[in-house]
Amino acid sequence: MKQDFLIITGANGQMGSYLAQYPGLKEYPKLLLYYNRSDRLQDIHDNDHLLKISCDLMDAKAISRTLQTAKQHFGGNATRLIHAAAVRSSDSKSVAECDVEFFSHTIDVNLIGSLNIIKAVLPEMKAKSFGRIALFTSVVTQTGLAYGAAYAAAKTAMVNLAKSIAVENAADNILINCLSPGPIECDLESDYQGEYLKFRQNYFAAYKQKTPTHKLISKAELALLCEVLMSDEIDNLTGQEIIINGGSL
Repeated sequence: MKQDFLIITGANGQMGSYLAQYPGLKEYPKLLLYYNRSDRLQDIHDNDHLLKISCDLMDAKAISRTLQTAKQHFGGNATRLIHAAAVRSSDSKSVAECDVEFFSHTIDVNLIGSLNIIKAVLPEMKAKSFGRIALFTSVVTQTGLAYGAAYAAAKTAMVNLAKSIAVENAADNILINCLSPGPIECDLESDYQGEYLKFRQNYFAAYKQKTPTHKLISKAELALLCEVLMSDEIDNLTGQEIIINGGSL
């Protein structure tokens, strides 16, 4: 039986691994892409409805090979994509003090990685006259990010990439949108350490103080929005940046 499938990138991340097991996406066969860690996916096993593969999104040829493997596994095409993979500018330095190569790396991995995976799936979506894409961006597209300008710049570029793709492909029933949340509830200690961990902890605490709801963004809320953005039922929701920020103006 042929099954078109959903791709989740960054599947070993805290958000990606949550989406991999989210009941609202259970109906879709899933290709889970991770980079070099798979510990959060250790209890998820390959079967007819699911496939896990390590893939470097900076390598377009590796993406192509991975999609060929997935198409053979599922017998169908990639018609849905949730792009949750990201890298942060973990040096937490000001623009005046930043290392240009590290700054460039942060932008490249986020922006070019996004471009590579989208370019890989667009031909299949166009052939099927159907596609649903959700990109995880960030509320910093609206606010900037002191001591994290590379990340903020990359996420802003991703939003404008999505807007351009939306205009180019809407007539083919390919809808692409961005989710730009504030800080997401997560276990910071499992991903960060040292001075950058302190930076993230302080940033999260300050965000909770200033946002009207005084809450971090829940993974459940974001997963529900992903469920909507992957649905056959939407027809006109495309090219949008959906801001989830607890009511901040």
